[in-house]
Amino acid sequence: MLDLERGVVNKLTGSYLIAFDSPDHEDRQVVDIGLNVKNFTKKVHIADYVRFIASDGGSNTILDDFHYNQHSRGANHVRKHWEYSSECKDIIEQYLEKYPEAFDAIAYSSRSKKDKAMHSL
Repeated sequence: MLDLERGVVNKLTGSYLIAFDSPDHEDRQVVDIGLNVKNFTKKVHIADYVRFIASDGGSNTILDDFHYNQHSRGANHVRKHWEYSSECKDIIEQYLEKYPEAFDAIAYSSRSKKDKAMHSL
């Protein structure tokens, strides 16, 4: 989607906290630069922008190579995933155009395996 590195859209459409030092404040400042259209932990999302696809056997099912039972042949594991609407894609494209450094920071964080609750600038 949008020729971005793996996981960037997933992180951006949720909550993504950035901490930074501000000359105006003594304490570090924290801002959420995520779009917050979904939250997997709370099982909530904005229906017009994103939906969660689980094991429903529909035509949009994505299978991977994992098998539940090594003795059953062809029993593929259904991968749970998010689907984004064209409206959400448009918003992400606008965000990318206006704030490319946000995408760079998220991609860097993904590459360096820094799965922290808050990221520093």
